[in-house]
Amino acid sequence: MITLFDLLIVVAILGFAYRGWIMGLQAASIEALELLACLSVAVMTHEAVAGFLHAGFALVFGDGISTSWSILLAFGLLAWGPFAALRLLVHRLPSADDENQEEDVDPLGDRVAGAVAGGFGGAVFVGGALVTLSMVPFLAGLKPSGDRMLLDVGKTILRAAGQFARESHEGRVLPLWGEPPSRIANLAARLTSEPWFDVDDDGACTETDRFRDVDGNGTFSKDLYYEDVDGDGVRRIGLIDKYVVGRWDAELISNDRPRPDLKKETKPAAGAPAPKPAPPIAKPPTPAAKPAPPAAKPATPETKPAAPETKPPATQAKPAASDPRKPAAEKPKDGKPKDGKPVPGDEVPAEPATEKRPDDDF
Repeated sequence: MITLFDLLIVVAILGFAYRGWIMGLQAASIEALELLACLSVAVMTHEAVAGFLHAGFALVFGDGISTSWSILLAFGLLAWGPFAALRLLVHRLPSADDENQEEDVDPLGDRVAGAVAGGFGGAVFVGGALVTLSMVPFLAGLKPSGDRMLLDVGKTILRAAGQFARESHEGRVLPLWGEPPSRIANLAARLTSEPWFDVDDDGACTETDRFRDVDGNGTFSKDLYYEDVDGDGVRRIGLIDKYVVGRWDAELISNDRPRPDLKKETKPAAGAPAPKPAPPIAKPPTPAAKPAPPAAKPATPETKPAAPETKPPATQAKPAASDPRKPAAEKPKDGKPKDGKPVPGDEVPAEPATEKRPDDDF
């Protein structure tokens, strides 16, 4: 749908194209490139400069001053200040005498090329003007909405300047687009809402409020799942989000909160002792390696233990000592008594061994 801002953009581009027709190719191209360079530097560095400016304003006017004024002033000084200095101090508009000196250049071709370069410069100029207008703390109803414009050259300027940023995630420039949306199936995704500005100050996003359609469904999403790239638990809002909503300060609301479908981590109260850690679970002992069987010992002859010496009971009378003068009782030839048991005290004394003489062999 064509809006009023689209018509104004077309008129501005045609006006700069006519200016380029008069200036010629060289002058129109230099002007367009200088403006693009100044806007790119301002887009990438205005937040750091605005931080220093806001600190100075807070010392002079107090903490009640909005950061929007610091951001607007920083962007204006970085973008339009250097461009104005270059135009007024370095360059000057071409005159009729300068055109007469360029005899080797085709006048018609130079004018046509100058018109094209002038139209490009006009688009850059209008884009920078739209970005600057979106930073104004008031005029919420007059600011253009980037999601509703057909020829949104302001977003084009931001995208061109964002190509110089180093922070990116999977080809997405984080300072420009912010952290990317995700799906609910991704358990690592965080939960927030689409960034919006409460114009009527009623605490709810209604039709009169401005929001940034991050997921592209055409409506405001209270539940927006996103990838927390930097791991800080808060979705990083990009420059495109701020430009579309028209707020570059803390008034740009984004409801970051924990996911209800995941278990909440219980934190101990302030001053409460830290809970003791649970005892470690005892693990079953691992079976030790069985020792190798000992080497086989050499076979040794079995030695039977000696039979214990039997002693007669204390009440049994000791046999009388045998008289050496009496002949010993006869024993069986096999040397054993008839009942197979030795009789106590009936041992036969061993005969003394006879000395062997050398002549006994003969």
